[in-house]
Amino acid sequence: MRRMFRRAPERTGIMKNALSIVIALVLIFVFASCKQAADGQAPVGASPAPAAASEPAAALPNPVVEVEGSTDFAGLGFVITPHQQADDVRYSIIGGAVAQIVFMLDGQSFTYRAAQTADDISGVYETFDALPQSLDLQGPDFDVSVLVRTIGGGSRGALAEWGYEGVRYSFYTPDETDFDRLTDVLLPILYVDLPFAACCG
Repeated sequence: MRRMFRRAPERTGIMKNALSIVIALVLIFVFASCKQAADGQAPVGASPAPAAASEPAAALPNPVVEVEGSTDFAGLGFVITPHQQADDVRYSIIGGAVAQIVFMLDGQSFTYRAAQTADDISGVYETFDALPQSLDLQGPDFDVSVLVRTIGGGSRGALAEWGYEGVRYSFYTPDETDFDRLTDVLLPILYVDLPFAACCG
């Protein structure tokens, strides 16, 4: 007896091949999408995220505004003045609160600041010498002690700081100086800026 074998239709094989191709394409697409997500890329067709807004200029730290003279500091609640013989005098207000005068005298640069604060306003970040010196000033109804600290023995300048009626002051030079030379420049300024000041020490 002869057995009869029926040949399977060719279209079944074709369908299997087509199905395999479709599955392969789906897997490729899925893997590609996962890779884009891992790389931080937006999927195809997705809308790009909006760019972050730029920081407004008003938020920048310590904006410096140039002013015409000492009288422009009156709105801060105090007034400071430069040395009477100063050259190249520049006036400014830092952050709407710190009065600043930068000037030259006898070839040296000086920065004079003041603000109604208890914080350090000098902007000087140096290693000071171990032994500061003080200059004591007296006037009717007040006493002021000016602390002077040199940097590198005075070879890299000095900083003087004091306070009066809730206002903090700083006076700095980056040029070579010492206690006597710095206070010689500072005293004529204090005689104007502190009421009826007289040196007692």
